This record gives sequence, structure tokens and C-alpha cells, in this order.
Amino acid sequence: MQRAWVIRTIAVSVSLCIIVSVANGQKFKATSDVTEKLKEAYALLDQGQPERALAIVLPIYQKDPEIWVAWWPKWVFRVVKEPLPDPYAKSEIMRRGIEGGQIFLLTVRKSTNARWLVAEALFDLGRYQEALPLFEEMQRRIKNAPAIGPDMVGRCRQLIAQGYRPPKPPPKNTWLPLPLRYLEEDYFILVPLDEACKVLGLGCSIAPNPKMSGGKSIRVTKPDAPNTAYRFFLGHPIVERLENGKGHTEIIAYAPFEEDGKIWVPFYWLTKQAGIRWWEVQDGKIYVVPK
Repeated sequence: MQRAWVIRTIAVSVSLCIIVSVANGQKFKATSDVTEKLKEAYALLDQGQPERALAIVLPIYQKDPEIWVAWWPKWVFRVVKEPLPDPYAKSEIMRRGIEGGQIFLLTVRKSTNARWLVAEALFDLGRYQEALPLFEEMQRRIKNAPAIGPDMVGRCRQLIAQGYRPPKPPPKNTWLPLPLRYLEEDYFILVPLDEACKVLGLGCSIAPNPKMSGGKSIRVTKPDAPNTAYRFFLGHPIVERLENGKGHTEIIAYAPFEEDGKIWVPFYWLTKQAGIRWWEVQDGKIYVVPK
């Protein structure tokens, strides 16, 4: 299953890489500070926090909308023991991925640019009129963009015509802190799976299994879906949804890993399974909107 997922995603990963880096007219090379800010905005978007993402990336976009960055997520260094190529060296990554048999590298390198981040943040905030021209510009640059990803231009136009506005979170004074520790890596909030499932009301099982990635069988269940289970794979940014005997692979934003005897997973994914729409970290605590 894992190898099949890697093969299926190679074409999409390479195509997305082309989209992100196609704008060679950037005014300056990203400094380490700009790189970190774009990485943070990228992570915030993946975790459902577009307002904070926009606040970070907009000043960079206004200075140079074409600037783009590339990086290896920190979890990759736990999996790949040999030195990794420069994340900007696309030809070397392709060579090692295809000729060297390291297909894994083609799917895990991350890249993003300021224009895409601003467009996605505006879209997630319901500011479709502002997002539309940005998506149109990206579509003009890559004519086949809708074929390898959602047609964001069409979605913007449809939502504008419908007059749709996404729901807004309740006042912050109604949010509650969770008795849950966390760590932050590459700006993703990660939590110990067993402790988080207990707090969020989810089922969890972790058992030795030498046939599984990392030697562990890791499953999450929901009380309202007895015929469905989700299976994590250590060192792989995927979850397999098992439903009525059939498996469906889903991509997640950050790969789970084991550290100090705990399995750490991205918190945002667990909130979706627990039915929590809004959350944030403040003053060293995770706050959520009560269900």
C-alpha cells in the first residue's frame, strides 16, 4: 500500500513543484528569515489558520509576489540517514529519485511561494473576490494547473455567485484550554497520540508489528463510526482509512514519528476526527472551541 501511494503521487508532486517554482522573476533570493516565515504560513494554512498565515505572508508578497522557497521537513531527516540534496536542486532530487531508486525524495520535498499562500489564505477566509485574480494569474502561467489540482478559479467564481461566506469562530473568551502537552516542529503542532485521543474522545491502539512501518501498528477509531479505523505509518505522511474491509489512503501534512516512547502526530488531523473546527495555541496551551 505504501509503495503504491508513493508511485501514485510522483506525477502530482513533480507537477506541483513546477507550479510553485515556475516564476523565475523573483526580485531577490529568499533569506533565512523569509524562508522561515513562508514555512510558517504554509503550516498555518495546512492546520486551518488562514488569518494568521495571511498576516505573516502578505508583507512578503507585497515586496515580491514571485518569491518561493523549498525545504526538507525535519521528519525526513529521521527517515533518510544519508545526506539530503539541496532542496532547491530539483535536477539532483529527480536524479536520485529516479536513477538512484529514492522515489521517496520526489514526494516529501516541500516548496511554496508567496502568491499561492496569499491566494489560499484569502480563499479560506472567504475573500473570494480578492483570491480570484491571484488564482487566475497562476492558471495563466501554468495552463494545465486545473488538471493536477482543484480548479480554484472555478471554485471562486461559483462561491461568489452563490454569495457564500464561511462560518466565523465564536468569541475567544468561549474557547477552552486542553489538558494536553504538545511540541512544535516545522511550525506544526504535534501531540502524543494516546494522550490526545483520550482527551478528544477518540479510540487508539498502538501495538508491536514488525510488518508495519516503524514496527508499530497504530490505529485511531471514532465512537460514532464503529466500522471505520484510521491507520498511521511512522515516517510516512499518510493515513489509511479502513472502512468495511476496504482501505483508502489519505495524505496528511506531517508524518508521525516516535520519540521518548510516544507516537507524535499532527494535532490538526485529530481535531477533524473529533469534530473540532477551530483551535489555536496561546501561552503554551492548546485552546479549542467546545463542541
